[in-house]
Amino acid sequence: MFDTESVTLLQKINRHSSDVTSCDFSKNYSIATGSSDKTVLVYEWRQTLGYVEASYCPLRGHKYGVTCVRFSPSQPVLASASIDGHTNIWCLKSGKCLQSLVQANGNGVRVISYSSSGSLLVTAGEGGILCLWSTSMNNYTLIRTVSGHDEESIQGASISPDNMIVATGDVTGTYKLWSVVALKDDECSNPLATVRDAHDLGINYLDFSSQYTIHISESDGVTERCYLLASCGNDHWSGLWQVSITQVGKGNDAPILPSLPVPQLISKLCGHSSAISQGRISSQGDLLATASIDNTTRIWQISSGRCLKTLEGHTRYVTSCAFSEDQTMIITGSNDRASILWDLSGSRGLDSLLPSTSSSMASNFQVENIRERDESQTIQLLHKLEQHSSSVNSVHFGSSHLVSAGSDHKLVIRSWTSDGEVGDGCVVEEAHRYPIHQVEICEKSGMLASCSLDGTAVLWDPETGMVKKSGWHVSGAGVRCVRFSPDSHIIAAGGDDDEVHVYRSDTCQKLATMKGGDGDGVICLGITFDSNFLLVGSTDGHARLYCLMPTSETPVGLIENCHDLGITSIDFSQTTHSQLPNEEGRYEAATCGNDCLVKVWTIKANDFSITPLWTLSGHGGSVTCVRYSPKLAEMIASTATDKTCRLWDSYSGDCLHVVESHEGILTCCAFSPDATLLATGSIDKMVLIWALPKDLAFRSFIATRNHSANVVEGWSVENVNRWLELFNLPPSNLTGSALLHNSVLEIVDQLNIEDDAFKEEIIRRIEELRKEPDGVETPHEFLCPITHQLMRDPVTAADGGSYERSAIESWFATGRTTSPMTNELLDSTKLEPNTSLRESIANYLDI
Repeated sequence: MFDTESVTLLQKINRHSSDVTSCDFSKNYSIATGSSDKTVLVYEWRQTLGYVEASYCPLRGHKYGVTCVRFSPSQPVLASASIDGHTNIWCLKSGKCLQSLVQANGNGVRVISYSSSGSLLVTAGEGGILCLWSTSMNNYTLIRTVSGHDEESIQGASISPDNMIVATGDVTGTYKLWSVVALKDDECSNPLATVRDAHDLGINYLDFSSQYTIHISESDGVTERCYLLASCGNDHWSGLWQVSITQVGKGNDAPILPSLPVPQLISKLCGHSSAISQGRISSQGDLLATASIDNTTRIWQISSGRCLKTLEGHTRYVTSCAFSEDQTMIITGSNDRASILWDLSGSRGLDSLLPSTSSSMASNFQVENIRERDESQTIQLLHKLEQHSSSVNSVHFGSSHLVSAGSDHKLVIRSWTSDGEVGDGCVVEEAHRYPIHQVEICEKSGMLASCSLDGTAVLWDPETGMVKKSGWHVSGAGVRCVRFSPDSHIIAAGGDDDEVHVYRSDTCQKLATMKGGDGDGVICLGITFDSNFLLVGSTDGHARLYCLMPTSETPVGLIENCHDLGITSIDFSQTTHSQLPNEEGRYEAATCGNDCLVKVWTIKANDFSITPLWTLSGHGGSVTCVRYSPKLAEMIASTATDKTCRLWDSYSGDCLHVVESHEGILTCCAFSPDATLLATGSIDKMVLIWALPKDLAFRSFIATRNHSANVVEGWSVENVNRWLELFNLPPSNLTGSALLHNSVLEIVDQLNIEDDAFKEEIIRRIEELRKEPDGVETPHEFLCPITHQLMRDPVTAADGGSYERSAIESWFATGRTTSPMTNELLDSTKLEPNTSLRESIANYLDI
C-alpha cells in the first residue's frame, strides 16, 4: 500500500561506472539496471544486506551503451537493448546470453517492450524501425519489421495488455498505433491511428496501463476495447490518453478498426520543471511514476491527476524508474551513476524478508525450457585473412582449397583443413584487368573458374594457380557470374550483356546462349543439384528457369518480381536422396535481393511450377549473397550491407545465428564441403573464417556416410538415357541396375565408344555410381519423426517420443497440441532434454 507520508530511501546502489540509463523490476523482486558503461547488472534481495549483485554479473556483450532493460513476464530471462543495434536475451539462471537479436536496419535500439503474456517483444529505435518478435518456446524469431516513422528515431514503445495493439512514439512528438494482427500480415503496414504533436519537442516514452475495458455487442458481433496510454516528452509534462479500438467479429484475429474519435488526451500532468525522460504505470494501474532531468521522480494518482509525492535523492538527471509488482517499492536510475530503491509502504527495511529472487525463480518459471548455447551450437571466429588490398567480392571452398577474389584483380588460393587450419597459399596478381566478380572451384574437374568486369572468364588450376584455359568466354560487357554444374560437365557465365552462355567444361564448346531478362543484365546463376536446370537472376527483379538436359534457350519457368529492387544471388540446395529426379521431383532454391529479403522457392520438375516456401526477413540492408550448407542443406547463409551474415534454419525459416565482425559491407559467403567452416568476405578487404556449430558438421558427415548406390538401382531406362546425354552419348536400353551390375567393358562396348580416353572417362563415371556405402546405417531412434533427419538437440515430449527441439517447437508454434506420431491430444507441451539420447548420438558419430 502506497503511504505518501512514509516514503523512504531504502538503498542506494553505486555499481556502474557511467550513467544508469534504464532500470526494471521483475515479478519476483529482482532488479536490473543498464548503463552507458556497456554492462547490465542484475540484483537479488538478501535479508539484512538489501539488493546485491547476482554472482554472474556484470553481463557483458554489448559494444556500446545499454539503452533499455526489461524482464520477461513469463520466462526467467532479461532483455537488454543497446546503441550497437542488438537486443540481447540473458538467462537469469546462469547469466549467459541465450540469443542476440539484430535490429533490422542495424541501427541503435532505444526501447524494448514485452507483452503482458511475454509472448511478444517489440524493439525499436534509430531510423524509425519497429521490429516485432515472437518469443514462442523462448526462441525469439522476427515476425515483422515496419518502417513507420519516416526514419525518425523511436523513443517509446508499448504493447497493450491484451496483446492487440502496439504504440510507438518518435522524436518529432508523433505516436502511432499498430494492430498486432496486421503486423503479422506482410501485406499490411499502415497504422491504426496517428497522433501528431502529442508532445511539442518529442516523445521520450510510452506505457500502456494493465487495466482496460471491453464492451461486447452480441447483436452485431462488435467488440470495443478501451485502454489507457501514458506519454511523456521534452515539454515537461506527461499525458494520459484514452485509446479505443473496435473489433468486428470474434476471436483475437478478427479485424481491428480505430474507434472515432482518434486517441483523446484526457489528462495533462504538469509539475516537472524540465524534460521527462520516462513514465511507468504501476501493475494495478492506479499510479504513474515520471522521471525527469530536473533530478526528481514524481508519483501521480491516475484517477485524479494529482502528484502524490516527489522523490529527491539523485544529484543529476533521473533517466528511468520502475515499480515493484506489489507497488511497495520503486527503483530509479540516474546520470549520477546511482540507482535508488525507495520504500513506498513505510514497512520495508533491509531486514525485511522478501521472496528469494534466486530460489523463487525456479518455482515461478519454466527454467527447464531455457536453453544455453553449448560449444556444439556456437560459431567462433578462427581467422582474419588480410591478403587483399581492396574489396573482397567472392569466396569459395573446394575440398582442400579456399579461393577469394576481389576488386584488386587478385586471386588468392589457400589450403585449408577440417580442423580449421588455413595456409598462406598463393596470390595470382592481375588475374584479370578489372575487378573479379565471382570465383568457383569444381572438384570433379579439378578447375577453378573466375569472371571479371573486364568481360572475360578464365579457368585455372587451383593447385598451381596457373591458367588452364582463357579466351573461351569473351564478352563486350562485364561478366558478373560463373557457375559449374554439380556434375562438372557444364559451366555457365553471365553478365552485363544480359546473356547466359553455357559451355562444356572439358572442351569449352558453347552449347547454348540464354536471355537473362529485358536488357537489364544478368547478376547471378544457380544450377540444380542434378545439373538439369539453370535459374538466372537479373537486375529487373525476375528469375528465369532454363533446361540444361536437354539444353533449351527458351525459359520453362519464371519468377516474376522475385525481388522488387533486383536479384543479387541464387543458390540451390543439395540432396543425398536423388541424383536424377523423376517427374515428381522437387528442387529448392534460395534467392536474395536489394529488398533486404532472402526468399526460398520450391520448383517442381514435372510442370516447372515455382512456389514460395519462405520469406526470411531480418537484414537491415541489401542482401548480397545467399548459400546453402552442403549435403542436407540444413542451413542457409546470407550476407548483407548491414555488415552481418545471418544463418537460417532451412526447415523452419528461423534465424539461428547472426555473425558480425567485419567493419564494412559483407559481399559474399561460402560453406566448406564438410560444413565445419564458413567464410565471409567484405569491402573491408578481409576474409573471415568461422568455425560452425559442431552438430551441423555431424549431420553433413552422416549424410555423406549414408549416401549409397541404392538410388541408381532404381533408375529407369529414361533416367539412364538422361545421364548418358550428359556425355553426348546416344540412348540405350540400359537400366540403373544394369549400370551397377553388368560388366563395365560390356557397357562401354554396348555404347559403341571407340576413343580410348573417352572410354576411360566413362568407366570412371560408372565406377563413381557404383561406390558402396560403408555399411553403417543410422539407427532409426536417432532420427527425428518430424524431419526424418539426425537429431542434434533431442527432447522428449509428453507422448514419450523424442524429437528435434526446433522441429517440435515449430509443431507447437502452429497451435497444434497433438502428438506428431499418434495425432492424439497431449496433456502438456512441456519438453524435457533427452541427454542420454544426445550422448548416444555423439558416441555414434565418433564411430
